[in-house]
Amino acid sequence: MTELPANRDELMQSITTTRAALDAAIAAVPPEAREGPLPSGLSVKDILAHVTFWERYLVDRIESTVAGHPVAAPPYAVDATIDEINARVLAEHRSQSWDVVAYEYDAVHRRALAVLAALSDADLFDPARCADDDATVLEHAYAETVEHFADHAAEIAAWQRDTAAVAPARDGVCRIVRPQETFAGLQGLDYFGGISAQNVGAQALCMHLLKMPPGARARAHLHEAHETAIYLIAGRAAMWYGPRLEHHLEMHAGEFLYIPAGVPHLPYNLGETEAVAVLARTDPNEQESVRLCPDLDALDGAGI
Repeated sequence: MTELPANRDELMQSITTTRAALDAAIAAVPPEAREGPLPSGLSVKDILAHVTFWERYLVDRIESTVAGHPVAAPPYAVDATIDEINARVLAEHRSQSWDVVAYEYDAVHRRALAVLAALSDADLFDPARCADDDATVLEHAYAETVEHFADHAAEIAAWQRDTAAVAPARDGVCRIVRPQETFAGLQGLDYFGGISAQNVGAQALCMHLLKMPPGARARAHLHEAHETAIYLIAGRAAMWYGPRLEHHLEMHAGEFLYIPAGVPHLPYNLGETEAVAVLARTDPNEQESVRLCPDLDALDGAGI
């Protein structure tokens, strides 16, 4: 059985982490592929609409009980099955543009975060706060956010890997990639998309450009299954690393840095100017084995 968060803060951290993973998986899908079917038959646009519907329903239930109003049933037949409801949701959004679906996806999530943040720990363990059955708010919220986000992030990532596997070198075509679009990494930094499984069909490596403004600081994290090599083009950077972030190093322009797989680390911009670096990893899906280490973020040795 999945171990649930112990309190609201842990729940919010889990929601933030899994939502970031889902957002990163979605961002890696080229615009022309957003409405094509995945093996499940859903498109990425379908997944956005599906996730939005159930997150909205969660928030509607919580807001109704807090206000003392009856909990509304889903806007479909009372005796409809989950599969029937999901099919209805997908059918109703098919004519909507990607921009409309994506806007709702973001707007409903912001609303959910605000509603959950306003609850106390006691509220989370009170079935009456979300009552259409005997489950607590915490159980409902975890299922409709953390578990739901993680499931669909894994679905999209698996599809991306499989797609890259059947076209390992894009039919032998060499490609120029211009780092124009950025994506938000789980680590808390923004990267310029470069070489990866998603955009060129890379099989064993990825390479990205990172620009860190003065004062920028990543979240403590590790890469479970891949090594990292970094070349600092400009600026000064530093990093705490080790099981308890007990080690520290500084990096200057023109230097390389190697990070073994599985080593917790927390990089940051040490200087007063922008730090620019090229990062290469031994995993074509750069975010696949990123694991956040929130228990290390507040350590004295991490510069806090």
